[in-house]
Amino acid sequence: MAIKVKTKKVVKKEIEHCCESMDYFLEEKKVSIYYNPIYREYFIGLKSPRNGKLVIYNCPWCGFEFPESLVDEYHEILESEFKIYCNSETGTYYEINVDSKGKSNEFYVDLPFDFTTDYWWKRRGF
Repeated sequence: MAIKVKTKKVVKKEIEHCCESMDYFLEEKKVSIYYNPIYREYFIGLKSPRNGKLVIYNCPWCGFEFPESLVDEYHEILESEFKIYCNSETGTYYEINVDSKGKSNEFYVDLPFDFTTDYWWKRRGF
């Protein structure tokens, strides 16, 4: 006697990150693992008053070694090319202007558009 079993058609989707598990957990937000495309950085979100994070260097499911985070390069380029600095306490960005009397003033600024996405590092070939 044959038993008829319903089958489900599986459509192979393109994997965006290192493995299907990482794609699933990033998309479903079932665990506190995140990807920041601006910094090219994977991290675990920490429950703390300051919304801390713990950068991870390998996938917890498949062991894939992630590319190096670009957070330092990001801020170095903003400082060297645009004279824009980050206040690490508040996460805001500012310029420092010195007036004719030598007094420095901080002005909050918006980031250049390229630096609001992963375009800044892709364009530079990182």
